[in-house]
Amino acid sequence: MTTIPTYDAIRAIAVRLVRERYPSAVVAIIGGSFATGRQTASSDIDLLLLFDHVECAWRDTQVAEGRTVELFGHDLATFDYFCREMDAPGGKVPLAMMVVEGENILDAGEAHARLHALAQAIDLAGPPVLDEENLRRRRYAVTTALEDLVDSTQPGEALAVACQLYEWLADLHLRAAGQWSGGGKHLFRRLQAHDADVAAQLDGALRLAASDLPAGQQAFGQVAAAVLAPVGGPLLAGFTLPAPAHWRSTPA
Repeated sequence: MTTIPTYDAIRAIAVRLVRERYPSAVVAIIGGSFATGRQTASSDIDLLLLFDHVECAWRDTQVAEGRTVELFGHDLATFDYFCREMDAPGGKVPLAMMVVEGENILDAGEAHARLHALAQAIDLAGPPVLDEENLRRRRYAVTTALEDLVDSTQPGEALAVACQLYEWLADLHLRAAGQWSGGGKHLFRRLQAHDADVAAQLDGALRLAASDLPAGQQAFGQVAAAVLAPVGGPLLAGFTLPAPAHWRSTPA
């Protein structure tokens, strides 16, 4: 059995890595699974490095002492830009969450105080409100996907649609409530923290779709109805989506 490393052991690896390869870093934050106590035997180390100035933000994957390390290099300006302009519009701010949830392994100072205050402000502000057009698109996408799932007699196709529905419904439920969303395992964690009942229903529906298709179809119908009801319900007839007028080219 592979041993799950302790946080102290991982912290020591990260400290040595930063001192040897990035001595100019003013902040180094361990985030991800090790920051939240959810690490596994193969979990990598997520490490956010803050410098006084970088020519451009960067991401790098390295191996340190046998452990994979995902590095994110920023200064305050690039960190702010990535959080507000790149991540937040999609309802996810993983960099800000790394700072809020993680630990700075270098000496605390003004740089860390400013970074932490910025990350907290972004987190507390919440994601952009879903406007009416966005909600209509999401309602339509869920409704059509649910029809595909309910009508399907092919287990493989049905499971593919069910996986897509899981993500769309979880993200919609979080965003409609003004909560940050996430990707992959973080999507489930965010949903479970916000609404454990819906998280359990979606989890159960997906498992049923893989093992008992008729039961899974029914379960997805029930949880989809519950998620859609507060935002206007299912949507098919009356949905329109005009393309921008400039989306055209001259045929050869």
